[in-house]
Amino acid sequence: MQLNFLSKEKNKPAYILPANDFIKAANYAIIKEKISLFENILDLFLLGFWLLFGLNFLQSQLDSLNASSPLLCSVLFVLIFLLFQSLISLPFSAYKTLVVDKKFGFAKGGLKLFIIDTLKSFMLLIIIGGALLFAFVFIISNITNWWLYALLLSVTLILATNLLYPTLIAPLFNKFTPLEDEDLKQSIQDLLKKVGFHSSGVFVMDASKRDGRLNAYFAGFGKTKRVVLFDTLIEKISKNSLLAVLGHELGHFKHNDIYKMIGFMVVLLSILFFTIGNLPYGIFSLANLESSPHIFIIFLLLFSNLIGFYFMPIFSFFSCKNEFNADKFGAQLTSNEDLAKALLVLVKENNSFPLSHPLYMRFYYSHPPLMARLIALNCEKMALS
Repeated sequence: MQLNFLSKEKNKPAYILPANDFIKAANYAIIKEKISLFENILDLFLLGFWLLFGLNFLQSQLDSLNASSPLLCSVLFVLIFLLFQSLISLPFSAYKTLVVDKKFGFAKGGLKLFIIDTLKSFMLLIIIGGALLFAFVFIISNITNWWLYALLLSVTLILATNLLYPTLIAPLFNKFTPLEDEDLKQSIQDLLKKVGFHSSGVFVMDASKRDGRLNAYFAGFGKTKRVVLFDTLIEKISKNSLLAVLGHELGHFKHNDIYKMIGFMVVLLSILFFTIGNLPYGIFSLANLESSPHIFIIFLLLFSNLIGFYFMPIFSFFSCKNEFNADKFGAQLTSNEDLAKALLVLVKENNSFPLSHPLYMRFYYSHPPLMARLIALNCEKMALS
């Protein structure tokens, strides 16, 4: 439906964007949707492959090794599965980054940087993922009510990721330097003080080395909280508009949106862990999938391919509601016009097509459409100027 909608809309009069940019954004959206469609079809085939053949075949190969440690063998089983899934998705990622994004003027890094990023991601998967898998498989294999303890470990992992990401994980891929513009830095600090946001500093991320899109965000908990500005954002928008963008992000902080989303994830994981943990084992034994690593993989497959999809409209609804509230808060800190100008620049520079099929929007849009946000700010006329 979305592909058909985009194909028709791109031939209509331009909306918000200039005519050439409007068509360019539509073509970019169409290509991304076609890639996504192929990925979804492949995921469906992989789901059938793993459940009907792949898991048992992989288990038989590992059993032939006669490993002395069943626990280590189980961890290796899941790790091989995850690495295989990552390798299967690698050509799609490479095509999107090195071909599509390069064609539309986003990708800046080239093949060398893509390979380096990929190797770093695989290393994180093997080292950190391996350690976490060891804990999960041990729990599933040795504890009666394993689903409850696995849930507690998952919640701890979510919190730890948010805590450590800005200081340990993100610097592996990008360089973060303290903001040097003292005037802008002081204005940002004044803005933070208004809402009681205490950060470990304001940092500029070298986003331009791999991508031309604009963004800014807050990350971390407690002492690891920091303000991050893309260097592309500083170059493309005015000081007042930048402060309006930060005001929007501060709205998320003030309304505790990150904690609400973590709560949503905990509820979703609780439902899924409880369901799988209390299913009759006969359901799994029909396909010889009653072992602990099999159960863990079934959990991953169900979450990524099935369960998560049906919760997406709920997530999107609350996410869009949070965005409207954050816009309102950011506009109060700065002005409606400054935030509207920033939103218009972000859409144009990020090549975002401003229209979408309504049903597609309900599922996949975590942010409201631009015009809806401008109307809420009483600045819809700016889109037509």
